[in-house]
Amino acid sequence: MIDAKIYSEGYAVILALGEDYIKRLPSDVFEFIKSKSESSYMPKIENKPINEQGLSEETMAMLAMLRLNYWCDSAQEKSEFLQYLETNEEKLKEILMKTASTRELLRLIRTNKL
Repeated sequence: MIDAKIYSEGYAVILALGEDYIKRLPSDVFEFIKSKSESSYMPKIENKPINEQGLSEETMAMLAMLRLNYWCDSAQEKSEFLQYLETNEEKLKEILMKTASTRELLRLIRTNKL
């Protein structure tokens, strides 16, 4: 089961992205995310890169899914984003094969070196 914190972070990011992004989501998807978020936890999203916001990996995965399914403007953009995701997955596999250090993997993810 997905933690309400993940939905809260996702909801905060969607609100920060603005009306254009909200309108591109099916209303039931937006309302579902909103309803599952915690009213007591609303992270502050700042005007800086998404990977510097301190969001959970699960939130980042949810946002990637939303981008892929609803926010890509063209088939080419969708294809390029899928390629980006696949490249990152391959990098993760290589790192896991080279090292058993989960801390190193998480550090690389958090510092956007993947």
